[in-house]
Amino acid sequence: MYAIETSGLTKQYPSQLALDHLDLKVKKGEVYGFIGRNGAGKTTTINLILSLIHATEGTVAINGDTVRFSDAAYKRQIGFVPDVPVFPNYMTAAQYVTYACEMNGVPQADIKQRVDDVLAFVDLPNNKKTIGGYSRGMKQRLAIAQALVHDPNIIIMDEPTSALDPIGRKDVMNIILKLKGEKTIFYSTHILDDVEKVCDRIGLLEKGKLVLEDSIEAIQKHYYQNQMLILTKEPKEEVFELLQKKQVKNNIELTEQGVLCELHGETNAQEILEILIAAKITIIEFKKRNASLEDVFVRVTNEETA
Repeated sequence: MYAIETSGLTKQYPSQLALDHLDLKVKKGEVYGFIGRNGAGKTTTINLILSLIHATEGTVAINGDTVRFSDAAYKRQIGFVPDVPVFPNYMTAAQYVTYACEMNGVPQADIKQRVDDVLAFVDLPNNKKTIGGYSRGMKQRLAIAQALVHDPNIIIMDEPTSALDPIGRKDVMNIILKLKGEKTIFYSTHILDDVEKVCDRIGLLEKGKLVLEDSIEAIQKHYYQNQMLILTKEPKEEVFELLQKKQVKNNIELTEQGVLCELHGETNAQEILEILIAAKITIIEFKKRNASLEDVFVRVTNEETA
């Protein structure tokens, strides 16, 4: 049984197919990074999971139970953190979280303790300032607090760090790490550095389709297990053209750092090195390269576009 599962989930607008038969499987207790460029369909997916919009086709299941658009009870299993949370500026954090408790059916006798607990958890204890004076980072932490008041087993976050400064991002990442293993976290973002820090698995959405889904470690191993970075004194463009002229059959790319060459093609590392030496290329570095999630993202989306 999965915490979140979609089958054939589709959203067709009059002039755009926003989501194309999406099959997602989010395991219980994991942090699932839902990544993709702006406009890929990430927010549409979240809106469908939360029944904020109607699906054209397909189903959504939460903890094994298929949900209908009119269902409301299943939402008590979910806490939602929007990308840009909006609050009444005149309230304090404690007042707003108390209101959130009441809206989510927390027993009256438990509310004060629950408010104290969740505000301490997000590092906003005893804050007497009204929300109108909060920084963006403080507001995002407050949004997480309100999502936790009813103790949901699933937390859905839609771009929670997109508008934050580095300190605010770090604070949110630390909260996610504290929740890891305790809650299922569905974390939509396009900030790939954050994904690598906190996520167990990722799903890559491109033009409404899920084009890649696996653990970060497995993805990096599959795509970049045998790759060399070539740094030279000569312009990288010159080296790139040389290897093309020598009909090196491996996949060769120009990157910001230098020339990147995959070594599972027809030419091995020793042969490539000999080509460079014979051409009197001054080699600065010739080494195996550790891939980032950004590399995988760019490669896979480029392949899909092609």
